[in-house]
Amino acid sequence: MPSRCINNLGGKVLLKDTTPDEVNRYVTKNSKEQYELYPEFVFRDIRILLKAPMLLGMQIRRQKILLPFTKLCPGYGTVLYEINATEDDFAYLRAHLKKPADER
Repeated sequence: MPSRCINNLGGKVLLKDTTPDEVNRYVTKNSKEQYELYPEFVFRDIRILLKAPMLLGMQIRRQKILLPFTKLCPGYGTVLYEINATEDDFAYLRAHLKKPADER
């Protein structure tokens, strides 16, 4: 059974207690490759909590993923994390997620 503890992925918080629109704008501006991340998607055995689909960004050169998550803890809300990534992570996400509708 996948965990729901995003802290298990490590990384750093880029945006905290923000809106999905702000996260999507940040991801679009700060990553070359974006994908639609949908609620309950499982990545590295973590179930990603979201209220609605949002953008996940890949920073290939930096080997980072910009990953949104909705924390249920007070004072957090919608959060954007920057986590370290491997080539296997990028390949997995490309295989299981879709490009945003406006890029197809």
